[in-house]
Amino acid sequence: MRSKTDVTNEIRKLVSDRVDAGVIVRVEWLTTEILNMKADVHGDDADFYLACGVDFIKDTVKRCIGDYQPKAATVTSAQIVMAGFDHMQRAYTVDRGGEIVLVPVDMLTDAEIEARAAELEAMARGCIAHAKELRAYRRERAA
Repeated sequence: MRSKTDVTNEIRKLVSDRVDAGVIVRVEWLTTEILNMKADVHGDDADFYLACGVDFIKDTVKRCIGDYQPKAATVTSAQIVMAGFDHMQRAYTVDRGGEIVLVPVDMLTDAEIEARAAELEAMARGCIAHAKELRAYRRERAA
């Protein structure tokens, strides 16, 4: 019997393989593809397990794509960093037509790259402001 961790690792690899192949990853499409790959479900309870599987697979695909969302961290997972860079990722999530998709970095438009860079700068400013407030609170509390 496979564990949730096994399934998550398989999905994470599918996402990574798509990025490596220069394919834009859409949650709905990858969810459908995975369900079609694992469609050998039989018996009276098949509908129940398929319904549970759809939700789990869709949520897991979203989480794996979410790994590529910007985070206020100094270290980016080595699994998603582009070769030759310390922070730049192999792919980024972007909103295209109201749908969040994972796009290999070389397929991003200049506007999408600039929007992500601006978002990261805004996150940095927010983190610095947060740190200043924490230190001010510490000083005031000590007084």
